[in-house]
Amino acid sequence: MNPPRTPRRILLLTLFAATTSLGSQEPLQFPRETPVVAVYRRTHKAVVNISGEQTVSQRTSPFDWPPAFDWGPRFQQQVAVLGSGFIVHEDGFIVTNAHVAENVKRIKAVFSDGREFQARVISADASKDLAVLRIDAGGKLPFIEFGRSDDLMIGETVIAIGNPYGYSNTVTSGVVSAVGRDIQVSEGFWLRGLIQTDAPINPGNSGGPLLNVNGQLIGITTAIRAEAQNIGFAIPVDTLVDNVGHMLMPEKLRRVRLGLTIGRMMTAGAFRGLVVSSISRGSPAEDKKLAVGDLILEIDGHQPHSIVDFYIRMIDKEVDQPIRLSYVRPSEKNPKSRVVELALLPRPVPDGRALAKTYFQMDLSELTTAVARRFNFETAYPILIVTAVDAGGGAARAGIKPGDLILRISDTAPRDLPEFAIQMEKVSAGDTVELMILRITMGAFGQMERRFPVRLEARPRNGSS
Repeated sequence: MNPPRTPRRILLLTLFAATTSLGSQEPLQFPRETPVVAVYRRTHKAVVNISGEQTVSQRTSPFDWPPAFDWGPRFQQQVAVLGSGFIVHEDGFIVTNAHVAENVKRIKAVFSDGREFQARVISADASKDLAVLRIDAGGKLPFIEFGRSDDLMIGETVIAIGNPYGYSNTVTSGVVSAVGRDIQVSEGFWLRGLIQTDAPINPGNSGGPLLNVNGQLIGITTAIRAEAQNIGFAIPVDTLVDNVGHMLMPEKLRRVRLGLTIGRMMTAGAFRGLVVSSISRGSPAEDKKLAVGDLILEIDGHQPHSIVDFYIRMIDKEVDQPIRLSYVRPSEKNPKSRVVELALLPRPVPDGRALAKTYFQMDLSELTTAVARRFNFETAYPILIVTAVDAGGGAARAGIKPGDLILRISDTAPRDLPEFAIQMEKVSAGDTVELMILRITMGAFGQMERRFPVRLEARPRNGSS
């Protein structure tokens, strides 16, 4: 038997009553502070807008002259540079991309609250696209903590904070799309092992932090694919950790010697500290019996919170000023903390003229007034000139002649013998060194210039090392 049918009028009244009752209830409440919101609140005060000006020189001639004939009137143009950066130490140290700070004048760091500070480059590594800047803020600053990038999960949420197109403190989020990506930035220059993300990254984001949901640094945004959407790249934080020590170590920044290279934070039993990754022979660190694998627990009574913290405490140390380290050796059966005092030692600049003679069998000089007159140059100039080459020596075999000018050694343009020597002290017997030579001669059509590279093997004449 079929059930009785409900009259339509009664059904409509029931629906109306239900709707009226539902509308009178309090609106549903959900937590609005997502992990992205929490990370932004925790970290955005440590992110800065990097801006400056770059001088671009261009030739006014309409003709496409070959490089050897690169002469004629030129004009210089100031080009604005925009990027991002973030505080990694409370004393005002900022990490950004090298291409954001490279050859930039009057670098300015602007915080989210509008405060502006002039910044200066402390160290840069163009091969890794990393740079460290410093500002004097007159007080302690919030900073971003380092995380890890060797345990990233494909699909995990990431947050980018930066200044795309100059819009300060913009936050975007996405996921880790891939790891270990290699991209070609320019001809002959690759960045390798990058993090790929679909978090929107635009021009101006370069140098900003890529964070995990705990607000820890996992990468430094560095590049985008202009022809694609939602494909951006970041330098892994582990790459920063592996290189920042060499960028900030005292031997890199000054003519001093310590002989101690530090790695990331590690825990061994009840102890937690920064691991010693290398010790140089004959250095103050070796003299005090420090060893690879030791954990640095304190420096001058302060517990370091990161590798950056350790090296920054070395930056303003004077030669022979005591550096008090507390450390432990985990490899011992019953490890216990010890205290040792180190001091920076001066590192004299080697004799550049002697190194050129020893390794390349050529005589170098600064282009003084007397030397300029000897080689028919009109005036003295801050550049090096080859004054003689030994017959059968390395320089002669490479085609170098007296009167040639040294424009560059490796990636440095030496203005005097000490600058040449600083580059040469990195060279050992058997290494190959590339020089850029400028040869100026007089021909039928007047003065001719020729620039060409020369690769020399650093080899003493007698074959000994």
